[in-house]
Amino acid sequence: MLVIILLQAECARGFEYYRAVPQDAIQNQNYSKTKLTMPVIAVGAGYIPAFGGNVTINYALYGMQKLTQNVTGIKVPLSGYWIPEEPPDFVVKQFVNFFGGDNTDK
Repeated sequence: MLVIILLQAECARGFEYYRAVPQDAIQNQNYSKTKLTMPVIAVGAGYIPAFGGNVTINYALYGMQKLTQNVTGIKVPLSGYWIPEEPPDFVVKQFVNFFGGDNTDK
C-alpha cells in the first residue's frame, strides 16, 4: 500500500509540468512582446527523416527571428533530433566561433 501511495505522489508531481502549460503560454506570450537584444544562436537540424530527409529551412532560426534582434542561424548537416551528439566536432566549432573563441585546431 505504501508503494502505491508513493507512486501516486511521484506521478502527481510529474504531471505538474503539464498542468503548468496554460500558465507557461501566458508568460511566454508576455515575454515575447520585447525582443531579446543579446546575441542568440539558433541551432537547427539538417536532416529529419519525418520531413523527407534534408531540411531546407532552419526552423530554429525562423522561430528565433521573431523573438530576438540579433540571431545567428546554424543548420547542422547530417543531424536530426540529437544535434550535439550526431556531428559533435561541427557543433563545437560553431559554438566556439559564436562565443568568440579561437576556432583553430591545435
